[in-house]
Amino acid sequence: LTGVARRAGVADRVRLLGAVDPDDMPALLRSSDLVLCTPVYEPFGIVPLEAMACGVPVLATDVGGHRDSVADGVTGRLVAPQDPEAVAGAARALLSDERLRRQYGRNGRERVLRHYTWSRVADGAEQVYRLTRSEHAVSTEVAS
Repeated sequence: LTGVARRAGVADRVRLLGAVDPDDMPALLRSSDLVLCTPVYEPFGIVPLEAMACGVPVLATDVGGHRDSVADGVTGRLVAPQDPEAVAGAARALLSDERLRRQYGRNGRERVLRHYTWSRVADGAEQVYRLTRSEHAVSTEVAS
């Protein structure tokens, strides 16, 4: 990646950090202007949620879990997967509009606090278990 950055002429603006201690991740995210998450496949989308929890806007591919976690035009932007021009254009637009980034960051944090806290997730899982149990309950009564 260092070579790619050098060939692209951006090596002076790119830092490759290697492994980051999980305890340091919130501060690192908060130091960012924008978090990009551009996989082709993503079943849940924890990276956007972590960024949004830190009040950082997200630019993500319109795949899998990103569709649930990132509200396009509200908490960040969703772009087509495997479309580097779309990623670059959306990143350029967001990086040039500090007011919009701040708004997306606030909206993202509110969204995470409203929908993705551990207690909220646990309550949702409990509801699913209760519903499943009641729908598939087997009678334990003995015929006499």
